[in-house]
Amino acid sequence: MSNVVLVNPSNTSPGYSFITPRWLFVLAGATPAEFGDPILVDEALERFNPETIDANDIIGIGISSGNCLPGYRVLREAKKRGATVVVGGIHATIFPDEPLEMGADAVVTGNGDVVWRQVVRDALDRKLKRRYDGGRVRGEDMVKARWDLLDARRYMMPSIQTIAGCPENCSFCSVWVTEGRRPRQRLSDTVIQEANELYELGYRYIVFADDNFNPATKARIAREAGAESRAYLERLRDERLAFFEEYHRAVPPNLYAFTQMTAEIVDDEEYLSALRDKMRIRTALIGVESFSEEGLRAANKQWNPAGQKMVEAIQRIQNSGILVLASFICGLESDTAASLESLRRYASQCGAILAQFTIYCPLPGTKDYHEMMKDVVHLETPGYVRKHQSGIVRQKFWLYPGQRTDALHFAKISREELLRENKACWNAYYTLGEIMRRMRSGVGKSWPLAGKVSYFLVCLVFKRVYAEHGIAADSVQRRKSGALTKLMIKAGVTVYGAFFRKKRFSLRVRV
Repeated sequence: MSNVVLVNPSNTSPGYSFITPRWLFVLAGATPAEFGDPILVDEALERFNPETIDANDIIGIGISSGNCLPGYRVLREAKKRGATVVVGGIHATIFPDEPLEMGADAVVTGNGDVVWRQVVRDALDRKLKRRYDGGRVRGEDMVKARWDLLDARRYMMPSIQTIAGCPENCSFCSVWVTEGRRPRQRLSDTVIQEANELYELGYRYIVFADDNFNPATKARIAREAGAESRAYLERLRDERLAFFEEYHRAVPPNLYAFTQMTAEIVDDEEYLSALRDKMRIRTALIGVESFSEEGLRAANKQWNPAGQKMVEAIQRIQNSGILVLASFICGLESDTAASLESLRRYASQCGAILAQFTIYCPLPGTKDYHEMMKDVVHLETPGYVRKHQSGIVRQKFWLYPGQRTDALHFAKISREELLRENKACWNAYYTLGEIMRRMRSGVGKSWPLAGKVSYFLVCLVFKRVYAEHGIAADSVQRRKSGALTKLMIKAGVTVYGAFFRKKRFSLRVRV
């Protein structure tokens, strides 16, 4: 009997994960029932053990550019055991030949929701093809996750997807390249069913893991030049608002959520109110990227408000009842030591409840990556005008361990300055004085003592775990978890469980 084993690779295994890797549970739902329950291995919890693999097993590995090295390690270990290995994920979609060169038996590009069933059957029948194209699955075809396979004691928050794709084309982001610029909304019934299942598991806080939770606000629709695309976004806005109403009626009122959205939400009061009151969004990641017009231009995100206007937008969102995790990029082509110092001042003024300062990297699939690689190819071509002053100095940098800054040349700041200024951003935002100031002013001043203590612990753990990289699929695993980090995570999990989760199960955490 063949087993289907799905592996989410990681660099280290701290024993606990803040957010579920949703794809594991979606592909579990897409696995043919005749194979029984697939075995799910999340290396954030425990390292893949090749000794448990037999030659007849089918191994599915999902990789991004950030975790492809541990992914290829799992591939090699599984192949030594004689298993059939299939690789998918964003990185495999962008570079489908690379996993094959590394020894994979097959590659799945695009979404696996529909095509995975055929992949498994072909592998069993010894008819496996080298490549399968899952494409961009329609919203109504997106598979429901198998939450009955979730060990809820080991994940702080589970993730649900309500929509795929993003109408923007930020130069540092690959979502619009791989998932498209025409958002595809899932069926309301499947989203609601997943939310209620997770509520029954004891969760009271979930993540809407969407590329952009508000792709069709009034301000976004007004920016759309094409009449057909504008009409599509207008219909999508109506569909989203109708879905919010349905969700509100069908899901318990004390199930709250975290998501990712744009600052344009402030210009659409109806949509903002629906997020707060109908979807119960209480925290949201907002991509600020930069406070300067030059930085926003470098990120191809000129529609974002700049400077004080962004400060005011964040404050308005928080005053409406949605706390903000502000995300900034250090190392954009316009960045200097002075601009990053200015970023620190604006970040402090905005009062976002949390902030992350990620170091810029032109990841594969992004507009910046393709343009910078073109600069490399045509470096000696007479008459060629470079697209960027920053550039890639080590090709296929994702295959090398170490910091990504080693692979880049930055236009107006040295690598050493960038690392120093980035560290200064994290340190400045999470000093004891700044944390206390946020608790005494803005939304924090109305919190009870228990809320202030919880927030203080969250700040300490967040900086400890995510400094430099920010929240990403594999970021928590990039640095090894020392004893102090593990202790802080355990304390944070315990406090979180005490205030945000119904006691349906033990909160013992192995770290």
